[in-house]
Amino acid sequence: MSAFKEKSVLVLGGSRGIGAAIVRRFVADGAKVTFTYSGSPDAAHALAQETGSTALQTDSSDRDAVIARVRDSGPLDILVVNAGIAIFGDALEQDPDAIDRLFRINVQSPYHASVEAARKMPEGGRIIVIGSVNGDRMPVPGMASYALSKSALQ
Repeated sequence: MSAFKEKSVLVLGGSRGIGAAIVRRFVADGAKVTFTYSGSPDAAHALAQETGSTALQTDSSDRDAVIARVRDSGPLDILVVNAGIAIFGDALEQDPDAIDRLFRINVQSPYHASVEAARKMPEGGRIIVIGSVNGDRMPVPGMASYALSKSALQ
């Protein structure tokens, strides 16, 4: 129950799916957890209420917002970068602005968040970036941008 007692954890992209499971686990292990969400406020507030964690809306496509969120979180023992999006479809027909946003969230945000966290992270701190097997292999056509972004994380 107390493996992470008194540890400060920030999860970027924690309101649903894998992120919510990460939040639940760190809270169960005693950590003080803050997590971000973008487009799912109902899920975020429900998770925060369920776990006693703190939910903060942050747009992971906005570099300055991500850096400010990490900086304002103070010294972090653990940063987990889980925020990510996928865009499906023919690369020849996709909106270039949407693809740029995907790269800001999936590649640039993890970099800038990690650098900012490292500035104040105590000895023994950890930065965890959630990737995907799709960085190596894509089982279906139409996910070139997602695969490229996850490969960049690797």
